[in-house]
Amino acid sequence: MHSRIFQITRERVDKENYLNEDTLQQGDGSFYDYCAEIDDEERKQYIANLVKYALPKGMFELTSDDTIRYNGGMEQWKEGVVADIRKKAEAITTENILEWGPVYYLKEALKNPLNTDYHFYLDGEGWQSYAEQSFAFMDFVNNLEVGTTLYIGGVIDYHF
Repeated sequence: MHSRIFQITRERVDKENYLNEDTLQQGDGSFYDYCAEIDDEERKQYIANLVKYALPKGMFELTSDDTIRYNGGMEQWKEGVVADIRKKAEAITTENILEWGPVYYLKEALKNPLNTDYHFYLDGEGWQSYAEQSFAFMDFVNNLEVGTTLYIGGVIDYHF
């Protein structure tokens, strides 16, 4: 399957530090089979899709082709996530604790509360060798002030 990795930072990313197809470990022993660059038109489309469909509704606003503004809403989002985690935890019983379904869904809710295949690369210098699921991004957002502008650097395709 294919999805995208977004480089998102508080500072504008220099073009030479953009996440690219060679930044992350790929192949044997990695989550990514391979990574590939995308063209500028696809990049714009995927950034718009990120804001419109993957991130919590209303929490972010696309302000240009490569910037988004944080509009707040983290406390309400956290309340919903906690309720979802509790519901998934309550579904685990002594009878199903070793079954794939209920435990898997709880683990996914903890690691990937946005329930998206998108990954997030939060390094503006290009040194980090990994991208992360949505928990890391939302933890990053939790420390933002309302009105903060975030910058989108590289956006790449990945296969897993």
